[in-house]
Amino acid sequence: MNNTKVENAKMEGVKLFIVFLIMVAANYLSSMAVNALYNHGIDLPIGVYGTLIEILIMVPAIVYILARKEDLFDSLGFHKIKFSTVLLTIPLTFLSLPLLYCANVLSQLFVPNTLAQASGELTSGSSLASYFVMAIAAPVCEEIAMRGFQFNRFKKITSLLAAVAISAVMFGILHLNINQMCYAIVLGFVFAYANYASGSIWTSIIMHFIINSIGFAAVLFATASAEAAGENLAEGAEALRTTGNFMLVTGIILLVISIICFFPLRKLIRKIAKNENNQEAMEVLCKKEKAAA
Repeated sequence: MNNTKVENAKMEGVKLFIVFLIMVAANYLSSMAVNALYNHGIDLPIGVYGTLIEILIMVPAIVYILARKEDLFDSLGFHKIKFSTVLLTIPLTFLSLPLLYCANVLSQLFVPNTLAQASGELTSGSSLASYFVMAIAAPVCEEIAMRGFQFNRFKKITSLLAAVAISAVMFGILHLNINQMCYAIVLGFVFAYANYASGSIWTSIIMHFIINSIGFAAVLFATASAEAAGENLAEGAEALRTTGNFMLVTGIILLVISIICFFPLRKLIRKIAKNENNQEAMEVLCKKEKAAA
């Protein structure tokens, strides 16, 4: 019987990896198709192609669930959370920012800042459309694909830590560039543990929404500031990245801040589990607290 369970788990894992590869292929091929259209003089609005790409990332997961005749929303973890949990999720998100910024800056020791390089694209058309793609479509579709589908299913066939790590690495790879991959992996860990604590995908959707909203606002502000100074944001960011030891020093400072923030971040995740009375998560996440008591 145990051998049968192990074999079933292995088969399920293989299927999940295949679905992930389809997600990556959908992301890559759709991006290439948009570039091909642009090279032929067809410039699609970012609100159209950006939303379409995000939907295509999510579709393989939905097809897989429906093919198995499972309840879609329950399988993806769309469970209600308390309003107090929403309030706890906000400071949790801000405590995660130093981790994000640290990974982002340290990755720039080797590769350019992808968001800065794409700033012209994000600000060239409708700001509302760009914001919708970055702060609404991306959080919802990517969280469904990565936490709602991959994480929730992997934690049924492997350990919690393995499920968190696998889904986090998948989240990083999904971004198709080294810079975003680095901080997406870091955020993937936090998002997965936050979802596990609350028992709901809404937690990471909220966090993803806040983080991407901050990122979008930062791009708008930085672009406007650069233009006012008669400079180009992408060129300025690349010059800063390659000049002196700015990135290394900044990365080290952010690493220290991240270590300090890690402890209250962990406490907040445990508090979310307690707030939702999530017995399973409380037993796992609060084990050390109980032992100390």
